[in-house]
Amino acid sequence: MKNKENERKENIALAIGFGLIILVIVFTLFRNIVFSNSDTKTESQTSNDSQISNALPYQTINAKDLNKKILGIGKKESLTLLDVRPFSSYIQEHILDTINIAVDEFPVGSKIDAHSLIVVIGESSRDPDIATAVDKLKEEKFENIVVLAGGMVSWKQLIGATVTYGDPKSFVDQSKVSYLDPEQLNDALNQKVPVYIVDVRSSDKFSKGHIAGAKNIPFEELEKRRSEISEKKIVVVGDNELQEFQASVQMYDMLLASPYVMRTAMTGWQDKKFPVVTN
Repeated sequence: MKNKENERKENIALAIGFGLIILVIVFTLFRNIVFSNSDTKTESQTSNDSQISNALPYQTINAKDLNKKILGIGKKESLTLLDVRPFSSYIQEHILDTINIAVDEFPVGSKIDAHSLIVVIGESSRDPDIATAVDKLKEEKFENIVVLAGGMVSWKQLIGATVTYGDPKSFVDQSKVSYLDPEQLNDALNQKVPVYIVDVRSSDKFSKGHIAGAKNIPFEELEKRRSEISEKKIVVVGDNELQEFQASVQMYDMLLASPYVMRTAMTGWQDKKFPVVTN
């Protein structure tokens, strides 16, 4: 009886072992087929990408090579970085020193230097505005034109350095700034603590009343006048807290500064009857 039981168990074990061998063989064959198809697809896709790249009606430059040109590595060349995305996309994130002229705002006329290398920047390689912008530039007789390959998507993946106007709902942007109250700033000034104040209101509003010692750089001029900001610890004052916040985030992105947003903005300062000067 025991011999028959042992024999039955041995037969079951053999059957299970044989079944496992079949499963391994099937899995191996299936895996090889999948990998083979995957490799074929990759090679085919690479071939297609190469054909598409060669068929483009314009020259391209990759993000790393563009970054080298921006940093002045190698041959020095005058650059015009032309961002052709809508303004709403541009203010969310853009490359430092780019000029934003959306395709529906063409012709560009004298807004850009015809003697420089014009780098057209779109959202991605599939952005239809790129080809449109290149065609329109050529119609205006601009010749030295290249396109950032992959657009902003590629730049952010490979380089990462961008300037934003700041999103108050973004935890990342909030971490770039600190806050102080008008009373704290007034106390610091009374105690002769060195404070570098940047007033980002319009020049007209600034002239009618500002904090003594403040430097006026209107919000829309911050990027091109960033070299005038010589300190890292900055207090930003403006028309309202949103403007101050957005200006502060820009300064952080451009200068790696440590800006302070003054709560309640200039309205709060004036409401508390703190001193202002005119010029």
